[in-house]
Amino acid sequence: MNRKHARYGPPDRYLPPPGAGMCVSVFAVVKRDTKVLVGVPRRRQRWTSEWVSGWLMYSNKELKEIYRQTRLPSSYLLEGEHPDHALLRVMRDQLGIENFSAQAPQIMSYNSPSDWYPGNLHWDLVFAYRVKTSGSPEKFPWWQELAFLGRQELRKKDLGWNEDMMKDLGLV
Repeated sequence: MNRKHARYGPPDRYLPPPGAGMCVSVFAVVKRDTKVLVGVPRRRQRWTSEWVSGWLMYSNKELKEIYRQTRLPSSYLLEGEHPDHALLRVMRDQLGIENFSAQAPQIMSYNSPSDWYPGNLHWDLVFAYRVKTSGSPEKFPWWQELAFLGRQELRKKDLGWNEDMMKDLGLV
């Protein structure tokens, strides 16, 4: 078996990054009773400038799909950023919630064949935080929809790539 440690950098001492790249993301799992907070993003520049810069590389067809999918509040980590700080950005900037507590994150790893780079895998490393708050999220203009949905309602939604992760989290 050809196994590589996840240690990337200059090629004289490190491995090259995965052939189809990797994303390191934080997700906020905000629950009320048996429902979880999810939203459908609205096409706004803030998504690509602050939270999901990878969408800048998507075709119009891919973007139309993204902007109709239901997702947990989330963001890529910034280079060198601690996942706890990325969660704070998500809660404050996407939801308008300052007061919350979070459990240690559940860390999950996924890889999938790349459409952009055939024969290569894309790797996703996920930090999913279960969050408690008494605050209510604000319906900022970067969300088309933002609501607490139960398991049955979520099963009817297009969750895109997030579906596997949401299943692993026990949400659907």
